[in-house]
Amino acid sequence: MAKRFLWALVLLGLSGCLLQNLSPETRMRDAVIELNEGARWGRMDVASGHVAPVFRPQFQASHIRWGRDIQIADTEILGMSPHTDEEGEGAFSRIAVRWYEESTMVLANTVIRQTWQKHKQTFLLTTESVESGHPGLLMVPEGSQAAPTPEGADRHPHPQSSDEDAEWSTVY
Repeated sequence: MAKRFLWALVLLGLSGCLLQNLSPETRMRDAVIELNEGARWGRMDVASGHVAPVFRPQFQASHIRWGRDIQIADTEILGMSPHTDEEGEGAFSRIAVRWYEESTMVLANTVIRQTWQKHKQTFLLTTESVESGHPGLLMVPEGSQAAPTPEGADRHPHPQSSDEDAEWSTVY
């Protein structure tokens, strides 16, 4: 009886350990979904949490119109690759976005390529660009405060919250 109880405890402990050690594919999928669903529904505070601090000003500037002038009708993950090099770089995802501008109400399609960097136990977005379709989705409005990425910027981002993020997230 004691042996069965001991084996049950060991199996229970191992199952808990296995759940904590999620694969890189699962962790990246979760980050991609959380970022893109957060951005789609105007939860830029959630989305910005998955963006590398170096890229965050550009991300915020290119998504400032989302939920205001631009409405997202649908998003779809077309594919992703969590494979990285020794520095944690090289992971990417491709996202199809169907959207429309409030002023025209014409449905547009854009495919976005997102580049990710592995950071600790998660992935952070480091760049995003239009791969195909309508380029207006990620256009930075004139007069925006998007800061260019500095040349010697820290290549190993550290997620953190700041007063800027809190102020920016209240826009939505």
